[in-house]
Amino acid sequence: MGVAVRDYSREDSVQRRNFWALLGDGVLFTPALALFDPATTMPLLVDRLTGSSVLVGLVGTLRFASQWLPALPVANFVKHRERKLRWLLYACLTRIPIGFLGAALLSAHQVPLALLLTMVFVTHALFWLGEGCAGVAWTDIVGKCIPKAQRGRFFGLMQAFGSLGAFCLGFFVTWILESEAYVFPADYGLLFILAFVLFMASLASIAFVKEPPGKAYKDAEPFVQFLKRVPDYLRREPVFVRIVAKLFLIGLNGLALPFYVVYAKEILGLPAGAAGYFISAQTLGSVAGGLLWGYLGHAVGYRRVLGYVGISQALAPAAALSAALVPSPGGRLTAMLAAYVFIGIGASGWSVGTNCIMETVPPQDLTVYAALSSTMQIPLFLAPFIGGFIVTAAGYELVFALAAVLPALAQARPLPARFTVESMEA
Repeated sequence: MGVAVRDYSREDSVQRRNFWALLGDGVLFTPALALFDPATTMPLLVDRLTGSSVLVGLVGTLRFASQWLPALPVANFVKHRERKLRWLLYACLTRIPIGFLGAALLSAHQVPLALLLTMVFVTHALFWLGEGCAGVAWTDIVGKCIPKAQRGRFFGLMQAFGSLGAFCLGFFVTWILESEAYVFPADYGLLFILAFVLFMASLASIAFVKEPPGKAYKDAEPFVQFLKRVPDYLRREPVFVRIVAKLFLIGLNGLALPFYVVYAKEILGLPAGAAGYFISAQTLGSVAGGLLWGYLGHAVGYRRVLGYVGISQALAPAAALSAALVPSPGGRLTAMLAAYVFIGIGASGWSVGTNCIMETVPPQDLTVYAALSSTMQIPLFLAPFIGGFIVTAAGYELVFALAAVLPALAQARPLPARFTVESMEA
């Protein structure tokens, strides 16, 4: 009778391959997103095309709505599948229109303004729709491919090197936006073409993942039946509900997120080219935040750290408000750079939320709970749009004040220590 011998060397080889493939994805994705950023380049482009605070706010609204609305249908579609890489790759194809938008901006003199604006918003919405679908599968794949003991190192390296690339690109953005060789909006077209190239390289890196089969639900179920079970999932995981409540408070920084760069130009009198410096400052904050959250998460547990992400987000609008009190242009620029550093530190805290959920729910339920986390935050998609109305009616001061107070409340009632629960699936 033969005895099966497990090939550990092959398993280690596959694990290393997956680690570097997923790391390459994150390292390439971060600088690409910096060029297509909903906090800098996108709102500044819309402001220069329209001059409307409401439409600038719509940039953030489309992002959150497109990213979170598909989460539950996608989770129900993939939760019974042992492998989800195929569906992740399909979702990432929505990055392709960014290349077409870049080409349209390069030849904007031949494109009517209404059509150009439509392309901007449709491309933006499609990109985040794809990322919303991809994020559900990506979280599950990372949970399977990256052992728990290596996740701190994985997320730390991904954020550090990805942010370093984005930091360097920030100076390139400043050079392009201030260069006389590229007139508006061709300068943004060039930035988006480069973003497209990096996004495609990120997609190619994901394709090298050799996904192992994972724990999954036994059978598919109708979506309506799945929805009826959602309250049961929430009752089984009260700590998960508290995690999402804190993420919701942190997400209220979205009230002000699209308006920092417009505020810097219109109120503080800083040049449009300062957006490149803001990208570099934000990514510098992401590097520092990635190291900080990784260290604290490993030392005291990610649940204990989540509230501090809200504190870091609250410091950004506080710094922006203080910039208006500084008399010199250099001082105002310094204060805004500090605001973007805090934005970067807070934004890098997404890994804290992801790890909190990974620590809390059973592996076979991770896809469902990742989707529930996104779905429960859907009301946040209105935050930037509401912020636009607040700016129009009451000015930037009120929207920044709200964005400072509300995320800080996430520090109230720290989360309990780790514990595990049984899966919903019998």
